[in-house]
Amino acid sequence: MSGILLASAAFIVLIQTACSAPTGGSSATSAKLCVQLQIPVPVAADQYHYDQPQVNSNIDAMDWTVNVTTWDMADFTARQTGTVHVDQTFNISAQLCVPSKKTSKADILHIATAGQGFDKRYYDVDVQPQEYSYVDAAISNGYSVLAYDRIGTGGSEKPDAYDIVQIPTDIEVLVGLTKIARSGNLISSSKMSATTKNEAPTIQEYQPTKIVHVGHAYGSYIMSIMFEKYANLSDGALMTGLYVNYAMLNNSLTVLNYNHAFAKENDPVRFAEWGSGYFVLDNKQTLQKLFFQKATLDPALLDYTESIKQPESVGTYSSEGNSTLAPAPGFTGPIMFFTGEYDNYICNGDCRGVYDESLTNTLYPNAKSIAHYLQPGTGHATGLSLNASAGYEVMLQYLDSQGL
Repeated sequence: MSGILLASAAFIVLIQTACSAPTGGSSATSAKLCVQLQIPVPVAADQYHYDQPQVNSNIDAMDWTVNVTTWDMADFTARQTGTVHVDQTFNISAQLCVPSKKTSKADILHIATAGQGFDKRYYDVDVQPQEYSYVDAAISNGYSVLAYDRIGTGGSEKPDAYDIVQIPTDIEVLVGLTKIARSGNLISSSKMSATTKNEAPTIQEYQPTKIVHVGHAYGSYIMSIMFEKYANLSDGALMTGLYVNYAMLNNSLTVLNYNHAFAKENDPVRFAEWGSGYFVLDNKQTLQKLFFQKATLDPALLDYTESIKQPESVGTYSSEGNSTLAPAPGFTGPIMFFTGEYDNYICNGDCRGVYDESLTNTLYPNAKSIAHYLQPGTGHATGLSLNASAGYEVMLQYLDSQGL
């Protein structure tokens, strides 16, 4: 994948009241009950083996980057050397949080998928959580949240980075999690750890009646592709860090700009579990360049981002050419595209005035409602920027206006 309000007059009225009163019928639901889960998720996906350099050192990481970005090198679809059928069950680390007191929206579950370079902690920030935690914002508005580590990140399994951790597998993990949640077996099928001092599980069972999918960047990307085939699994979507726009056609930002290092060499202790083919953004300066704008950057959050950054698989990048956005006519819920005003990834640094309404309508021809919003002064990581909480209110008010 290589404020300004751009929406209807009705939505303008919505945003003007975004900071007035919380949704969900209860303004005192900020206390949450959470459990940590290891969820076995069955996955069946058809993928490809790609001819690409191995990554086993920092030198290899740069060699891989140069190899795949040189103008006359074959693209990844031309590098396919065989098919790979994945048929496995993967253990996925997740955190389920519900309001400590029953609310009218507690049975609406937000399933949150983080983007490249992050795990589920992107959604539940430890630094000033009242300002930065999406989980806390959703809970205070009465919702429940399931945030998880994508395969190859955080506490989830870390299989082969070349042939297994690719986009189709990521999509099928999200599909599997959603089906498990809808069935009411999220707790019973998982290994659960308590978060209370007496070690008693805080949540005994949970079954949602509706599911909202929430994504950031790559997380939004795999959600969008999921909706092409599995639209019936979702009742609504919040696509953050993904914005259909004209600037995407001329975006000069490529993996050559990312400054990847071999994960195990970047931090041998912290990334000891990640093997060949996993690389990571090298330092705080790279993180600032890719994710932040100075005007809305709290240095403490840049430090936090460095402390939680996650490795990425080369397979995710190599499978991109076979996993492109296409129309999802079966998706009939509301959907919001929410990104930073100055998002480097999505709009080559300036998202103002470049929204492509026609293409968005083509991708989601039957969506109940399509909204698009630019978070003022922010870069790609809107959830880690100074005005994060105001952005959360925009998103949650939108859902409330759509009956979710």
